[in-house]
Amino acid sequence: MSEEIGKSNSLVPLTLLRVMDQFYGIEHQSAQETLRPFGVERKNSSKRKKPLRILYVTFLRYPNVGGLASYIASVKTGFDSIGHRADVISPLQMPPSYFQEDIPRAADEIRAFLLGRYGAANEKVVKNLSYLHVFQRFLNEMDLEQYDLFHAQDLFAVFLLGYLNQTYQRPLFFTPHGHFTKSRIKFHKIQMGSLEEAYFSEIERQGIRASDKIITISDSFHAPLMDYGAKETQLKTVYTGIQFQPAPQQKSAEKLVIVCVSRLTERKGHDVLLDALAQIQQHLSGIEIWIIGDGKMRKILEEKRQKLGLSSVFFFGKRHDVPALLAESSIFVLPTLNDNFPVAIIEAMFSGKAIITSDCGGIPEMIRHEQTGLICQPGNSRELANALVLLITNKSLRERLGKEAHSYATQYLRQDIMVSDIYSVYHSFL
Repeated sequence: MSEEIGKSNSLVPLTLLRVMDQFYGIEHQSAQETLRPFGVERKNSSKRKKPLRILYVTFLRYPNVGGLASYIASVKTGFDSIGHRADVISPLQMPPSYFQEDIPRAADEIRAFLLGRYGAANEKVVKNLSYLHVFQRFLNEMDLEQYDLFHAQDLFAVFLLGYLNQTYQRPLFFTPHGHFTKSRIKFHKIQMGSLEEAYFSEIERQGIRASDKIITISDSFHAPLMDYGAKETQLKTVYTGIQFQPAPQQKSAEKLVIVCVSRLTERKGHDVLLDALAQIQQHLSGIEIWIIGDGKMRKILEEKRQKLGLSSVFFFGKRHDVPALLAESSIFVLPTLNDNFPVAIIEAMFSGKAIITSDCGGIPEMIRHEQTGLICQPGNSRELANALVLLITNKSLRERLGKEAHSYATQYLRQDIMVSDIYSVYHSFL
């Protein structure tokens, strides 16, 4: 990284060394370092004719299943379809030797350095630094000079691109898809006041500082980003848009299907859904509940289904025919406990489903209570149960909410609208 720790250790950037020194009470021994943006925003620039060459970078697993992958794929294909060239770089493109040899070797060196400097080596920090170092080396081997702009898709990618941009000086954009540090504190994966909080918070601050513009997927990101130093003028919301072709309606007249499409993780609230269903078993005659998706919670959830006697709940696992499954359903439910702007909800809106979901993140910006769906408080199984009964017993309400959801999605959540709005942001810096 530019301006690294010279003779002591070349794997730890100065900006992160400084925050760890502060945590351990060591007097600063290195120069100050701050990442900075290089783009200049122009309000009334003339139309640009030349196709753009865009680089999207994520430090997370791509391609994979989830909102991040869906967003990147939608943005990339959208820009490609109108004549621009968009490339994506992620760690999954690195050669196997980087994972088998280089990352473990970097971890050993970083661990030894931290033990020598502080007498302690936090393993989460060691792991993150070793991956950051090797992925940055991989990025350095790419021909980044060819791109007109960089667009990071997570805090680690924007942190690394902030360093690289000291050389390339391209407009740098950042789209966060979650609140990394705050979320991990909320779910007790990071302790408040710990070295990990200080370390990851500094990565967020430096990445934000290096960004020319932060393109958020909902307004709900603005306040948390400003807590880490984002300026209001840096922030621009462009709602996620997708290209979704609903399957023809195939609902059975004999049964009503409730569908939940999501990874099976703790924060998606499937256990709350099962608790809610257990409270309304008398209303579930002739109804099937399809849980579509897979994840680490599947075995626990299947055991809970059996314990609660929910014979109408079926686990479908990971599927590639979600539009067809949505077409067979009448109600979509996502009882998420912590979310941002879920693509699964957008897909359900395009499919014209009556939607029940949670009041968190940017969800209330697309699901307006009793207009485009029903909103419950996260984790409130009683409230969720009441909403389910309301839609099960009121066909006209189901149909109205589904129609309004479809109308909203087609008006605001299309891929072409998103790409056009993002292009306007890019264009103002070129």
